[in-house]
Amino acid sequence: MAVKTRSLLPGCMLVAACAMQQAHAFENGVSPYPAGATVTGIASLPPIPGLFVLQQFSYTFANALYGNDGNKLPLPFRSSASVATTRIIASYPIHFLGANVYSQLVLPVVSLHMSIAGQSSVQNGLANVTVSPVILQWRPSSSVTIATGLDLMTASGSYSATKNSVAVGYSSLQPVFAIRYNTPDGLDVGLSNRLMINQTNRDTSYHSGSTYVGEFTLGWNFGPWKAGVVGAYLNQFADDAQSGVTVAAGNRARSFAIGPAVSYDGHWFNVALNYQRGLYAANTAKSSSVWLNIAIPLL
Repeated sequence: MAVKTRSLLPGCMLVAACAMQQAHAFENGVSPYPAGATVTGIASLPPIPGLFVLQQFSYTFANALYGNDGNKLPLPFRSSASVATTRIIASYPIHFLGANVYSQLVLPVVSLHMSIAGQSSVQNGLANVTVSPVILQWRPSSSVTIATGLDLMTASGSYSATKNSVAVGYSSLQPVFAIRYNTPDGLDVGLSNRLMINQTNRDTSYHSGSTYVGEFTLGWNFGPWKAGVVGAYLNQFADDAQSGVTVAAGNRARSFAIGPAVSYDGHWFNVALNYQRGLYAANTAKSSSVWLNIAIPLL
């Protein structure tokens, strides 16, 4: 989970509101899932039963908004978000349909700084909590892993319909399917596919359009070390609507980011660091981010 970035600030000048309408996608410009959060962990889950924690630290920043044509909007804009996300993973000593069985709880804490048209705000708090009741992982060979599950992003966290917030005010159903090919001292390539089926915000009657997120990793193993590239692609394929009426027809969020990654496998722990630079954006901000992931067993 991770970064929740607002692109509307109550009380902004009229020119800011008009410019924002040109970049309207998702309610208030907020994606319910931070594309790029999973990249180093695609289809990767503990091979033994127990309780594990993945602690993620990220810093995401953006300096401009982009319109439907992918061009920069003439609006002073700057945002940054520092996020500490705790992922608690339970690995069960059972199998179902030949797969290992897991559950997950995701708790993101966000500090969001934003400036639009000279007006600034700072918001801190818990973003939307995500629960994954059942995750299944198959290992058809020593090199191939396949994982699927349903992430339930709940309508929780520090949200307000009247001011800038670090959480969205609605839930989102997110089925995920991922596959990875990883060989010791060799190639590591993985792809995760996520569908965001967003629910209506009951406070505002706003419905953010459904979206596809693809995340990938490509690298090479050198003993316990791994180096390569990671990235994420987001494509909103349904229009937003409010009270059943389409909002800004055809204005849908799209983004792409890519960058270098390095990780170290210490057997009982794993540390991964990556940087994802935003290369393209439409109807959203062109965000870049740094991620540090630390995985350790709890029990």
